[in-house]
Amino acid sequence: MDKSWIHHPNRLSVEYANGVRTFIEIARNHVDSDGNTRCPCRKCLNAFFKSVSVVKKHLFMNGFSRTYEKWIFHGDSLFEESTDPMHSTDINQPTSNGVDINDDMLNVLSDVCHPATSTSFNHDNMNVEVEADAVDKENSNNEHEPFDHLYSEAGKKLYPGCKLSALTFVVRLMHLKVLNLWSNKSLDMLLTLLNEVLPEGTSLPKNTYGVKRMLHDLGLGCEKIHACKYDCALFWKENEKLENCPVCDESRYKLNNGTGKKIPHKVLRYFPLKPRLQRLFMSRHTSVDMQWHSEKRVNDGVLRHPDDGEEWKEFDRSYPSFASDARNVRLGLASDGFNPFGNMSNSYSMWPVVLVPYNLPPWKYMKEPYLMMSLLIPGPQSPGREIDVFLRPLIEELKELWSIGALTFDFSTGKSFQMHVALLWTINDFPAYGNLSGWSTKGYMACPVCNK
Repeated sequence: MDKSWIHHPNRLSVEYANGVRTFIEIARNHVDSDGNTRCPCRKCLNAFFKSVSVVKKHLFMNGFSRTYEKWIFHGDSLFEESTDPMHSTDINQPTSNGVDINDDMLNVLSDVCHPATSTSFNHDNMNVEVEADAVDKENSNNEHEPFDHLYSEAGKKLYPGCKLSALTFVVRLMHLKVLNLWSNKSLDMLLTLLNEVLPEGTSLPKNTYGVKRMLHDLGLGCEKIHACKYDCALFWKENEKLENCPVCDESRYKLNNGTGKKIPHKVLRYFPLKPRLQRLFMSRHTSVDMQWHSEKRVNDGVLRHPDDGEEWKEFDRSYPSFASDARNVRLGLASDGFNPFGNMSNSYSMWPVVLVPYNLPPWKYMKEPYLMMSLLIPGPQSPGREIDVFLRPLIEELKELWSIGALTFDFSTGKSFQMHVALLWTINDFPAYGNLSGWSTKGYMACPVCNK
């Protein structure tokens, strides 16, 4: 079957319209019990089930996914062209080539790209041709291309006859790597062995670099920011292009005699907060829990959750507009130094800054999967009072999330809302408290409560 029409730049052309008509006829034979089928438009990316009429309108409005050339969710075999494109398969069962289309990775990808499909359209009174012409812009689909690629990977078997997709296998392999503290070298050796023993035609990456490239668009990543050797300033925003510190004039890079790659003295790892909080609402597993403190907490005077405490209640009284939406996020911040090498004779101190989302129920918010690394401040010495230099990216983002907020898709309601964030308190020992607050915790007026 000729599928070249899916790449046609003009969605109002006769070729594209005939192609959509052909696809719709095939899709009518691949619907679930509710009469819905997966929508392959560039925004839905086969993640969502729509009625056949809505799928047709989406294909004119958003275009057909350019990587969905084998219609594995609509009857095609992954490795062979289907001889009977009208052949019907149950959309809730594995396809004929053995790939389970209800793979967990499809749910993950569905959650991640769900906000792209959260816009409401008036399908009853919509003129398809006018709307299609209005949205026929390539840049409107650029943000979906990474997920388009991931959906393509999720549809490929690890090798002919395998039940798992390559993407699912790689994700599980990386999970084992993290849980068992495998090094990159050990994973490289394992991948080399697996590529030797698996049947020919496997789509497994050959090394750790290939794995990371495959999963790059699935993760949340971090931002690397160069810092002054003496913690004076960050080479960030207005200082981004400077070669020397604007405070002490120290060189940004280590001396390398003009050869090789420039190596910065210090690198701050900053993990942006907004996408991590948005992911909690986008995920079907945590979106409901992000309102637990308001909807499911038992209010019987027993202190089980920070929401039962006086500080939380006083905050709600002081900022009623923030408290009016239970989805607005309350955070706690913790930081302290540690020696990453486990050798106390080696003087080295690294400072992680961790955020705790208190919207979650008490049996979750202090568990490892929900603790958010925000900053990783490099050593070898403690930043001391200069910790505020390293906290600057986080503080600016917290200010933005407090005053402006961020448009966030809530999976539990299927709608977007403006998420605001507040930092309620910090958790530290006394010396770290002194660094974060700027208060002198020793000597004269050491006590921040009574000034004794």
